Amino acid sequence: MTDSVGNSRNDFRSLKYRNKFSNASKLRRFAWEVVWLLAFRPTPRWALHGWRRLLLRAFGARIGAGCRIAPSCRVWAPWNLEMGAYSALGDGVDCYSMDRITIGSKVAVSQRSFLCAGSHDVSSLSRPLVTGPIVIEDHVWIAAESMVHPNVVIQEGTVVGARSVVLKDLPPWSVCVGHPCRKVRDRVLRDGGHV
Repeated sequence: MTDSVGNSRNDFRSLKYRNKFSNASKLRRFAWEVVWLLAFRPTPRWALHGWRRLLLRAFGARIGAGCRIAPSCRVWAPWNLEMGAYSALGDGVDCYSMDRITIGSKVAVSQRSFLCAGSHDVSSLSRPLVTGPIVIEDHVWIAAESMVHPNVVIQEGTVVGARSVVLKDLPPWSVCVGHPCRKVRDRVLRDGGHV
């Protein structure tokens, strides 16, 4: 018996998704999920910022001084997350850190944004995992419900408008919006650039 594209049912076993993660990596992820559920997520939003930073650091994240990470923020693999000083991950932010996510200093990632460092190769029916790093430089603001794809660099000082989809690198000190996200104007600071 064959399906609509001519494959026999027995051929489907060869198309089975193959997970490239080791058992040790899976165990580490499981341990982090338990800690997130029992010790990270239940904390109050307005307090215990240092505690949440400590938990992330205990699992290998490099978190700068003064960072604020909301308790509802999901970090897939803390060991792939690096944040500079005084940056923030808002409520419901999803750091799908299957690859490295590097966030500079004084960066704001607003509520329900999705930093997606992993995807699947759609040129194969087994859809193997593909990953790529994300770099977000200093003084960037990613507004609410935006999505950043793998292999993207958002350069210093850029603002990504709400619900934008970032598919490629963005230039510095720009205001960028849309799907796909593109520059609409320069970001000019009224205070002459004192940060």
